[in-house]
Amino acid sequence: MFIGRKEELKELNERLYSKKFEMIPIYGRRRVGKTRLLEEFVKDKKAVFFTADQFGEESNLFNLSQAIISLIAPSLSVSHFTSFQDAFEAVATYAETSPEPLVFIIDEYPYLAKSSEGISSVLQKVIDKNYLKLPNLMLILTGSQLSFMEEQVLGYESPLYGRRTGQIKLLSLNYTQSKAFLPSMPEDDFMTIYGLTGGIPLYLTLMDDSLSLKENIIQNVLSKNTFLYEEPRNLLMQELRTPNRYNDIIAAIAGGASEMKDIIGKTGIDSGPLTKYLMTLIDLNIIEKKLPLTKIGKNKPVYIVSDGLFRFWYRYIPNYRNFIETSRTHLIWNKIEEDLPQYTSIVFEEFCRDWLYSQNGSEQVPFLIAEVGSWWGNNPLIRNKATSQEEVDIIGLGLEKSDLIVGECKWRKAPTDRSIAERLVERSHFFPYQNKALYLFSKTGFTPGLKEYAKEKEIQLIEFRKMIEE
Repeated sequence: MFIGRKEELKELNERLYSKKFEMIPIYGRRRVGKTRLLEEFVKDKKAVFFTADQFGEESNLFNLSQAIISLIAPSLSVSHFTSFQDAFEAVATYAETSPEPLVFIIDEYPYLAKSSEGISSVLQKVIDKNYLKLPNLMLILTGSQLSFMEEQVLGYESPLYGRRTGQIKLLSLNYTQSKAFLPSMPEDDFMTIYGLTGGIPLYLTLMDDSLSLKENIIQNVLSKNTFLYEEPRNLLMQELRTPNRYNDIIAAIAGGASEMKDIIGKTGIDSGPLTKYLMTLIDLNIIEKKLPLTKIGKNKPVYIVSDGLFRFWYRYIPNYRNFIETSRTHLIWNKIEEDLPQYTSIVFEEFCRDWLYSQNGSEQVPFLIAEVGSWWGNNPLIRNKATSQEEVDIIGLGLEKSDLIVGECKWRKAPTDRSIAERLVERSHFFPYQNKALYLFSKTGFTPGLKEYAKEKEIQLIEFRKMIEE
């Protein structure tokens, strides 16, 4: 069963029949579903589907040859091509006489480019000489390394610059799309699973909505030799030359070292090399460098573990590895279960920000939103004093410079009470905007006292169950 990606499939199909040559780079983090999307796209079409590997130039040329020959074997007498240029030109030769459109896919293009120096220049020459005149040919290049795709395929200095006719940055599935994988799972439990999987289709397929939250987590993540238990380490080993250093950095950030000085203190890595390591992890979509959405007050950038599985893994696995490796997870499950609401609250905050942005133009928001994020920093209302850090879960910048949304999110078993609303009002005074809209999001509703106070202060109260019904 193929779930989601309707917009991407629609765009690819429209471009395939555009009656001109199309070159579409598709990029996104590993496991996000690029290959699966393309399998679905070409299942009823003529296609050369080649996946590059890390074994070297000869291996890639042989495998590319086989992918091409398997389609055009009746007219070819050789077992493999002697050069990539010959292989690329053979695709053009076939497309010239094909009565139907042809899709030529080079999956994991960065592996090919790194194994064969100058391959982008070779491909560029064939595009200019052969492909551009073919109205029934679509070339798709995919990659999981974002910086490579953005610099070496899309970038101005790339030989391929100016050849693309479109591009798709494939993101993880949103909450609603992800829920379609597990329709019978209770929504509260699924919020945790959604956070753990990060909306990655492959990870979602491993879960079972006939099992409890506990059973899903233990069977898939907290048991040795399972796919998700091994996945973070395997990804680091596949992508990085010195995975241990990166492991230390991720562990430090997951453990609360969010600022550069704190990461240096925990890892012992100097700022120069550390900056490069951090950029690599950002490129792999494992961590994110965050800035407050407004620069009010004194605030600094922070680093967070943005990947859902890595965030979960580094929060629990290092602390309880001995129990997991000796199949005694049942002894520490209660400790993990006790902490899960705190983990899920981070996921809920992200969900609320996405939901708010999705409501642009609806009656749920009083003005158009340009950007949604969060804020942290010293209390700007207190002068000449060292103050503790304040945080605001949601900041929404209006399209008009005078408009601002300020919001808080609570993922608790008990209804949210008036004290939370009072704190929201207090923090809203940090921001000198003329037109402010206040929002409170809650998993389990609101107390009568809060509801009365919210009417007085014109605070929008949004319950989780209503958010998922819309």
